[in-house]
Amino acid sequence: MSLRTAVAHRNLLYLLSLKELRTRYRKSLLGWTWSLLNPISQMLIYSFVFLVVFGATAPIGDPSGLQIYPLYFLSGLLPFQFFSMSVTTSIGVVEGNASLIKKVAFPHEHLVFSVVLAQVITLLIELVVLVVALMLFGQFALPWYFASLPLVGLLMVFTTGVALALSAANVFFRDINYLWGIVSQLLFYSSPILYTPDVIDNPTLRALTNWGPMGSFVRAFHEMFYDGRMPALGRWAHLTVVAFATFAIGAWVFNKLSPRFAEEM
Repeated sequence: MSLRTAVAHRNLLYLLSLKELRTRYRKSLLGWTWSLLNPISQMLIYSFVFLVVFGATAPIGDPSGLQIYPLYFLSGLLPFQFFSMSVTTSIGVVEGNASLIKKVAFPHEHLVFSVVLAQVITLLIELVVLVVALMLFGQFALPWYFASLPLVGLLMVFTTGVALALSAANVFFRDINYLWGIVSQLLFYSSPILYTPDVIDNPTLRALTNWGPMGSFVRAFHEMFYDGRMPALGRWAHLTVVAFATFAIGAWVFNKLSPRFAEEM
């Protein structure tokens, strides 16, 4: 894979992304409404469990002063859900297009790129809904929507790297799809979506929660939308290194395995 090849086939990438968007909720009565209903339903369920069943209290946004658990949860869930859904869909996208790969010569990585691009459109729409909800409760979050775009870009780069590696590996090892189901659950509960890192007493676990790849992205989104402040330069540097290193590894794995896709399938 090279930048020149990707640019030369940009029209194909556009068509694949458009196809992904059009077929995602095909024959569904509610269509794209599901992209909003899914995170909202999870927000309501987890809020009930933590606030009503366990009697937990919402964290206080600094400096926003917000203390609304559903909004804290949602601002962390949306980036994680983008990551999880993108990787889950990408894992089977190469195998699912076996006939196309056998018949047509094209950059196979565009199959993964199209999934991530289609999913990021969903994320941007969901973040608009989050901004509206925050504004209803007194947090003027509109500027943070635009300020978060570089953060969304880094999350895209990181997600694409993971998706490239796993989609290529899945062609040869079909256990990847099942293993990812377990790993994604582990990542969800180890990221500070349901809680804040300071509730963890063990300093090592607290650091892993705060600075693990997805945990660090979740914290950055919390800081922007819920807290109403820019993440520290250390956070930006950490996320930039993690995102591009992951992409480089994922691209290397994909390039190494992609020439054997046709014969394996």
